[in-house]
Amino acid sequence: MLGVIAGADSRAIQETAAGLDLDKVARVADAIATAGRVELFGLGSSGTAAREMAFRLERIRIPVWYREDAHKALTNAALLGPGDVAIALSHGGRTREVIEMLAEAASQGALTVAVTSFERSPLGETADITLTTAVHETTFRVAALSALHSQLVALDLIYVAVAQRTYERTTEAFEVTARAVEAHRLRDQPAARRRRDK
Repeated sequence: MLGVIAGADSRAIQETAAGLDLDKVARVADAIATAGRVELFGLGSSGTAAREMAFRLERIRIPVWYREDAHKALTNAALLGPGDVAIALSHGGRTREVIEMLAEAASQGALTVAVTSFERSPLGETADITLTTAVHETTFRVAALSALHSQLVALDLIYVAVAQRTYERTTEAFEVTARAVEAHRLRDQPAARRRRDK
């Protein structure tokens, strides 16, 4: 069982990495690094990936939002404009609400990005830039659930590219945020004391 799951995820990640267009990733990273506002859209398991990306970008001072409520996401898409970025995630690219969110962002002049397993899906056709992911299903993990790891690979690549483009700001943000939570971390015990405590 473990081997089947690990093998399926490994193959999906490798195929996603091999298939990603690095020029497209660079375009997205360039836009995010200078964006006035970034909105992430996704529902279900795709929402989990969107939420994680929002956390990462927020940590390096990118003005980013993720809304779980579809109506809030739509109203925020309507507030985007030129110079802003909208990223929508959907494995099948056929989630009606997510397509509507991206279409609304596009109508306002934002750069629109789709992360999906199907480039020719309605979501992919709505976006300015489409990044395609790969998926390997297993018995109890249908494609939509299995897509999470591949989506995170694509988003992680974008995140690192943005961090490289904003190196000084990112480094300063890491230092500030690390200090803010330092008091909440337990200190490591010296090895000798750990042995005595056992």
